[in-house]
Amino acid sequence: MRKPKRQPADSATAAVDAMLKAALAPLPLPAHVKLRKGDQPFWAGLAKARARDEWTDADLVLGAQLARVQADIEAESKALDAEATVITNKRGTLLANPRVGVLDQLVRRELAMLRALRMGGPTPIRDLNERRGIERAAGRARAEIEDDLLA
Repeated sequence: MRKPKRQPADSATAAVDAMLKAALAPLPLPAHVKLRKGDQPFWAGLAKARARDEWTDADLVLGAQLARVQADIEAESKALDAEATVITNKRGTLLANPRVGVLDQLVRRELAMLRALRMGGPTPIRDLNERRGIERAAGRARAEIEDDLLA
């Protein structure tokens, strides 16, 4: 079966489509994927980073895992700030805080996931950026309308 042809990002149809998608509830995760409370802000940011129709089911799972990793990076960074990068062991020897290695590992995992999420589409980057911009503008317009209705 042939996939329907996408409308150009700068078309009126694409703008209307973006407005309709912006009116939808936040992008839902698959039912089998669970996020911790602290992962939610990272998920919200990731979900908005791409146009809604760019997300596949596999991308949603990877995006949720990325949100978890980003939350872990934040937690480890805060702990490292409190402890310092160089610590003294029981014998008085200075050594690197093991948390530095953990943080490095998390950052490598984050970068790999980011690369994976950008793979997969024949869509030119210029077109992606236009689509994402239209959808963000539609989201801002939605927020302004909601603010006016609540005022």
